[in-house]
Amino acid sequence: MWDVAILLDVLTDLFMHLISRWLTHISVTTLLSASHIASASPLTILPTLKLPALHAGDVVLIALHCYVCRVISETTDSPYNHSGLILDTDLGLSSRVAQSLQSTQDLSLSEFLHQAGKTSPVKILRPRELANSFKADREAYESSTVLLNRVFALEMRGRAFDENYLWNNVDTDGNELLYCSEMIQKTLNHVLARPLTTTALDYSRHWDFWLNYFDGKVPQGEPGNSPASLANADQLMTIFEGILDTAH
Repeated sequence: MWDVAILLDVLTDLFMHLISRWLTHISVTTLLSASHIASASPLTILPTLKLPALHAGDVVLIALHCYVCRVISETTDSPYNHSGLILDTDLGLSSRVAQSLQSTQDLSLSEFLHQAGKTSPVKILRPRELANSFKADREAYESSTVLLNRVFALEMRGRAFDENYLWNNVDTDGNELLYCSEMIQKTLNHVLARPLTTTALDYSRHWDFWLNYFDGKVPQGEPGNSPASLANADQLMTIFEGILDTAH
C-alpha cells in the first residue's frame, strides 16, 4: 500500500510539473503569437516616447508580460526579458527588427515594441565599434551593416526558437535553435572586432520553477547570455532608456 503522505507528495510534484509546462506553452505559443502581434495598432504606438535616430546594429531591450518572461526577469535580476536587433538606419518606427520568438524573423520596430503590451521599460544599446565607425569611417560602417543583414538573412532567419536556452543547440535535423539574445550576440559578433562573450547561466533564483521547466536537468552554469547580460556588456553603450506607455 502507498503511504498517504508519499502519494500526496508524488501527486503534488506531478501537478506542479504539468502547471509549469502548461504555463510555458501558453507563454510562448499563445500570449506571444503572431495573431497577438497582428492585432496591435502600430500607428498609435509611442505617442510621447521620443526615440533617438536608430542605427543598424542597435539592440532594443523590452519586457514581455508572459509568465515565463517574468520569471526570466527575476532570475536575471533585470527588468528586460526580450531583445531585438535593428537592421536599418534612420527609419524610426519603420525600422526592421530581428527577433527570435517562436522563430527567428524580422518585423517593424513598432510591431516589436507593441508585443510588450501597454507598458514596458525600454533600453536601446549601440555597439561602440559601430558608433565609432559611423562617425569616423562611414564606408566601413556601411560595409558592417551590409554584412550584419547578410548574416541575419542567411544564417539566422527562419531558425526555430530554443525553449531550452542552450548555446549551440540544434534540432533533430541539425538546424540551429536560437533564443532572442543568443541570435543577437551571434549576429553582432560577425561585425565586431571585440566580440561579445557568453556568461555562465545562473538559474538559482526560482530554482524549483526551472527544475520543473527543464524536466529535472537545469543547465546551471552552462554558457549563454540574456537581455540582462547584453545590457551589462562593455562593448555596448546605452543610447536610450525610457518607458513605453500606450495606455493613454
